[in-house]
Amino acid sequence: MYNISMKLLIIFLLSLSLLSGCGPTRTSDQQAQVDPEENARVLMQSGDYSAAALEYLGLADKDKQNSAVYRLKAAAAYVEAGQYAEADKVLSETAVGENDSVQQLRMRILSARLQLEFGQPTNALNMLNEIAETEIPQGLQKTYYDILARAFLANGDYLDAASQRLRLSSVLSSPTEIDQNYDSLWGVFEAIPEPELEELRFIAPEELKSWFELASIYQGYRYQPSKLRNAIDGWSQRYPGHPAFSSIAPELISRSSDFVQRPSRIGLLLPFSGKYKKSSTAIRDGFLAAWYLDNQEKSDVRIYDANSLNIRDIYQQAVADGVDYVVGPLEKEAVNQLAEFGELPVNVLALNRQDLKNEEGVNSKLMQFALSPEDEAMQVAEAAMSDGHRLALIMTPNIPWGDRIADAFKERWLELGGGILEQAHFQSSAKDFSSPVKELLNIDSSEQRGKELRNKLNIKINNVDRRREDADFIFTAAVPGDARQLFPQFRFHRAGDLPVYSTSHIFTGIENSSKDTDLNNVMFIDMPWILDTTHQLSIIQDALNRNWSQEKSQYRRLYALGIDAYHLIPELGRLSVEKNSYLSGETGDLSIGSNNIIKRQLRRAQFIEGKPVLLN
Repeated sequence: MYNISMKLLIIFLLSLSLLSGCGPTRTSDQQAQVDPEENARVLMQSGDYSAAALEYLGLADKDKQNSAVYRLKAAAAYVEAGQYAEADKVLSETAVGENDSVQQLRMRILSARLQLEFGQPTNALNMLNEIAETEIPQGLQKTYYDILARAFLANGDYLDAASQRLRLSSVLSSPTEIDQNYDSLWGVFEAIPEPELEELRFIAPEELKSWFELASIYQGYRYQPSKLRNAIDGWSQRYPGHPAFSSIAPELISRSSDFVQRPSRIGLLLPFSGKYKKSSTAIRDGFLAAWYLDNQEKSDVRIYDANSLNIRDIYQQAVADGVDYVVGPLEKEAVNQLAEFGELPVNVLALNRQDLKNEEGVNSKLMQFALSPEDEAMQVAEAAMSDGHRLALIMTPNIPWGDRIADAFKERWLELGGGILEQAHFQSSAKDFSSPVKELLNIDSSEQRGKELRNKLNIKINNVDRRREDADFIFTAAVPGDARQLFPQFRFHRAGDLPVYSTSHIFTGIENSSKDTDLNNVMFIDMPWILDTTHQLSIIQDALNRNWSQEKSQYRRLYALGIDAYHLIPELGRLSVEKNSYLSGETGDLSIGSNNIIKRQLRRAQFIEGKPVLLN
């Protein structure tokens, strides 16, 4: 709606013949009855600008007396066709008499338009600034102000661009042209960077104050339709009859409503039977708690038992039941099936991610929101790099989950310019964590060298094993039971001074300082729901603690996932449009990345005296 209208520039073509005595002369009454430009005008009106340009050039060749007039019209037609090089060539070969001031003005204005199209707005402004406004005939004023406004905007001179748009409105007569120009005027305000809006508002000329106030209102309430409507009503009372109230404000309110999607009926599709029953129950309870505490008009929520075996049938059943938004499924295989469904009739916020092999497999109506361990590993890499580390040691369990985390960390770490010295694996739930730690720290090599030396000299040698000294830090992924055995081994083997970074999996989510003292000094990342006291003391946590004792549940993070799934739905429109914006959620700061994937920015913490302490 607010892209600068190009249609106004067609006026330039029509203006070439508006002034008396400016068109071709006719030598007899018989010739006066014939319109030599009729074919060219028909072609212009039909949008065939290139053909119109050729027609005008043909007239220029036939009528030498009026050649310059026709050639200027041909150049203008080429401009409308987007054939700027051809237009420039015609202008360069057109000779206008020194005493023909009107044609000189036309040529200068058209040349300025070409400079603008060639990406040289400063040149365009310099050309137009040489023209005194009092010299501009009425038939050329529309084109002059339009080009001037566009050039100022391209140069980032927002106040001048807006002022020229207002001047243009004063010389327009057609309601359609006026509405288009107001759209373009509002486009100037939308182009102003948000930090500059208030600064410019205080120095704007009086005639722009009301427009700046509307822009400020929209900026503050664009994601709250009801508040925006009320604020615009108040604004209209302060500025009765303002043209933006009828031409701009309705679209702003409509756009705000589109940003904030509040479906009337939500389908929650989760596997409530089988191994995911408890996980699904926690997600459901978090989702319903958020729904219950929502002060906005509530959607109806229908809950379905959906798994990878029946997901297509259940999804279609939900659609048939009138659901206009779906949350779920939870299983990756179920998400894969929906991704391959084809055109989804109802938008889906999946609580896992599909196996994505190429971007062509992305379904535009499928958003993917998961507590991804790979994402956490990449964020740990970024945290370690920002702390000044460069050389890493990696230790993860020798299971597929551990390999995925290690691969994600390595990929991101190498992208950031880091180096990897060694990678080792440990056996989850094993009794011996010493061997893999020795391997990681190269202590096994030190032991082997001592053994070889004793055998070679055949004497008793008191060998002191030494760990490697070239590493900056250790990255590990481990569940709490393994981590509590693993980290004492690091200290025992003289690596207690090496910083250790981990993912959220190292913490149960429930404080237990007597067990977690072995994790002291380990740095990790986790969601605000777990680490941030402002979230822990929230009304929604209190409600869940009273009703379901979630603070003691091993599924705490899944309660948060359900809450954020509910809060995300009305925010997805905004997050999709404003790529640098985010929603401050319980699972992290949420934004939309590539492939419709919800990204989470987590918090950093460190174990101190057996308790996680928020670092940022």
